[in-house]
Amino acid sequence: MKSGWKAGKTGLMKFVSYIKIIRPFNFFFVIISVLFGAFWFAKGIHQFIPYLASLSAALIASGGYVINDFFDSDIDKINRPERPIPSGIISPLNAKRYAFLLFTGGIVISICIKNPWIILLAIGNSFLLYLYAYRGKKLEFLGNILVAFVTGSTFIYGGLANNNIGNSLFVFGCAFLYTIIRELVKDLEDIEGDKMIGALTVPIVFGEKITFVLTFLSWVFLTILTVLGFHKFYEFPIFILIIVLCDAYLLVNLLILFLKMSKKVAGTSEKLMKIDMLLCLILLWVGQWIR
Repeated sequence: MKSGWKAGKTGLMKFVSYIKIIRPFNFFFVIISVLFGAFWFAKGIHQFIPYLASLSAALIASGGYVINDFFDSDIDKINRPERPIPSGIISPLNAKRYAFLLFTGGIVISICIKNPWIILLAIGNSFLLYLYAYRGKKLEFLGNILVAFVTGSTFIYGGLANNNIGNSLFVFGCAFLYTIIRELVKDLEDIEGDKMIGALTVPIVFGEKITFVLTFLSWVFLTILTVLGFHKFYEFPIFILIIVLCDAYLLVNLLILFLKMSKKVAGTSEKLMKIDMLLCLILLWVGQWIR
């Protein structure tokens, strides 16, 4: 009886770890991003295809998270030893198989949509996510740009699914710049472990000061783009105020990190950025119905 209970507990831990490794928050964030790109100020609404597209993109993103953990298992023994692979709950081989299963599922769903641009984006993003996982720590700033493109492209994915590409391209630009900032903060958080394995991230190659300069420059461009761009969509000043407050919150977040740089502060800052992005999307989505 005791051995059976122990086996059941082990099985449950593995199941939870297979869910945890795909980053459930990020999984649903990708779904929301695709649907946002599909429906935000769209003139027509397709009732089915955008939801298929959101599932496809979420599976591909999840494959990227898993394959990244596979290649980063040695780094994570230092930076994040509690993760499923370095903790030994999921073996590296099973993680690799899981990643390819997720990539394949996402691509197959994209093929079912029968839109050649969506299929191309699904295959291309799968390749880029694998490339980043394999070589990302050696690509310096190019690695951050690559992740930012794949992240922002979820909005394009939605735009293609609902003939809303014009509006989704603008949101892509905002997401691209926001992700550049978040990725640079993640590099600051991981600098200790990255140094030990010879990674070539921006903080290691150019130093923390240059990294902060890049984050603040990205913030400036993001602020200009959001303030000028969203003014074209919203008639009520309240929504411009919301965007300004989101940008101001991000700036305060970066200033705190700059004044008190540490692994813990960088990790908290990166997590708060995800919440900030989600709240902005929700507010802007609600805003289109009551403007």
